[in-house]
Amino acid sequence: MSAYGRLLARLSRHAWFGNFSAVVLAPIDRLLWRLTGARASLLHVGARRALPTLLLSTVGRRSRRTRTTPVVYLEEGTSLFVMASNFGRPGHPAWSANLRANPEAKVRVRGDHRRVHAREASEDEKRRLWPRQLEVWPPWESYRARTPREFRAFFLEPTER
Repeated sequence: MSAYGRLLARLSRHAWFGNFSAVVLAPIDRLLWRLTGARASLLHVGARRALPTLLLSTVGRRSRRTRTTPVVYLEEGTSLFVMASNFGRPGHPAWSANLRANPEAKVRVRGDHRRVHAREASEDEKRRLWPRQLEVWPPWESYRARTPREFRAFFLEPTER
């Protein structure tokens, strides 16, 4: 992990930074991704990636409008695994509720656009992948300690391009 990634990880262990990230940094990041065609974000400094991040586009369960948000992912075979931590905040992120309501989504990862079908991960699958998740982003452990809710997690399985 880069020095910038280590700084983000250290700050992310604090509840105040989780709230700040959700309310301030995530919207700025979405704007940067949109304005630069996903070439710049707060999670990237130069060519060094702080975290493996994709852009997830879901259909809002109530609004029916497309919603796009950056999400950290793991590659698991041909699928992409994402966890709905919401920075350890009390509620689930909206994108996870959107996937439950309509599992068809689009992702942009490393410049590649893909259509995916979301399948909610079982508890066994989440347990199996937890050590790998912590290797990618150690603050997930402190996120889990901050909230009593279980994190939703999904496999984004490729459909057609």
